[in-house]
Amino acid sequence: MPFFAIAGSNREDGATEQHAEAVREIADVHGVSPHQVRLAWTLHQGPHVLAIPGTGDLAHLDANVAAGAVRLGDDELARLG
Repeated sequence: MPFFAIAGSNREDGATEQHAEAVREIADVHGVSPHQVRLAWTLHQGPHVLAIPGTGDLAHLDANVAAGAVRLGDDELARLG
């Protein structure tokens, strides 16, 4: 899965700063960015899903790797689903 989960509703245009309220609220709870929540959600979809977030920036790479440590609860996953 390339960047679609991170891009949200603007898939064709790429990731934007517009995020659903649930994504922003969950990001605040975990102290991470909305993009990291979207990536964490993707990683929680199961071992059959491989996230491939592209980046040309080391700071973004660090944020993408850190998203792997975000543990979303069942209620959060249901809310995001």
